[in-house]
Amino acid sequence: MSWRTWKWNVTIPLEESILKLERCKPQLKCRHGAQLAMMALLAPLALSAAAQDYPAKIVRIIVPFPAGGSTDVLARLVSQKLNETYGQNFLVENRPGATGTIGGAFVAKSAADGYTLIMHSSSTYTAGFLYRKLSYDAATAFAPIIRCAISGLYIVSSTTLPVKNVRELVALARRRPNEVTYATVGKGSAAHMGAEMFNAAAGIKTVTVDYKGSAPALLALASGEVGFSVLNILDPGPFVKQGKLRGLAVTSVKRSPAIPDVPTLQESGINIEANLWTGLFATAGTPAPIIGRLNAEIARFFNAPQTNTWLVNNLGGEFAPHTPEQFGEFLVGDIARWQKIIKQIGLQLD
Repeated sequence: MSWRTWKWNVTIPLEESILKLERCKPQLKCRHGAQLAMMALLAPLALSAAAQDYPAKIVRIIVPFPAGGSTDVLARLVSQKLNETYGQNFLVENRPGATGTIGGAFVAKSAADGYTLIMHSSSTYTAGFLYRKLSYDAATAFAPIIRCAISGLYIVSSTTLPVKNVRELVALARRRPNEVTYATVGKGSAAHMGAEMFNAAAGIKTVTVDYKGSAPALLALASGEVGFSVLNILDPGPFVKQGKLRGLAVTSVKRSPAIPDVPTLQESGINIEANLWTGLFATAGTPAPIIGRLNAEIARFFNAPQTNTWLVNNLGGEFAPHTPEQFGEFLVGDIARWQKIIKQIGLQLD
């Protein structure tokens, strides 16, 4: 899989296009040939004009989750900011179900004109690799626009588990294989696969206990029903502050600004990286000038210090400026890590 297959359109200046057309006149043998040549030479101009006029109608931002979650919140923030710039043309539409693949399939089949976008999370994006009978290929169906936020995952343990850090957790699990339990917020979620990455890298065997969301998983942890879990950065915060859970590590390569006192897994001797991210995509084949314009406008307000502070405090994530191509390059490495663990544990959702 590679995002390097995306083709970027090149805008040719009007004067250059006219000059090329004049040079090719002697070679045109018929009226039909002349029309084809004219269309080929002026196509980049049409794309450029379309980007300049964009958006000329309503743009839908599909959220493949119910309203209220962090992906939905980010989509509505992006919609609000784009509407302030371009007018009331950007609308959020929730199409939840099947771990995000219902919304994904809708956008994958939409016209590649920039008027149907999708706010993917890492969970909904990797879900495309967990179903065998999808109507689209997650690796090639979407064109990356911008990654809006990124964070690690948070490894926490129950206070009933006799460990105070990652090294002690690993030592305990090695002494007692298939006895230590961990809670997931749903099979196939990034948190579930992040825990499996941790298990594989640490060389331990633990027992999975599936829950339907973070709330029941946290309650199970706090009561001692399960031993540890891997969760979103902010979800365990109140429980850790109240002394009901222990914060052990984050899975990002650097410490999280939301919980700066918590070490990374790499600091704890476990060499893995697992990221949660949320990003905006278009249907594959959407003209590059439109994608570039959206990237520049969204980056402008996400790069503001107050926006980054809001992201850290409310979602536990950060924004770093990047181009669509750089987002694509990031996806190559990120998805390879998820695909490796999916294959390793033989995980399928259908």
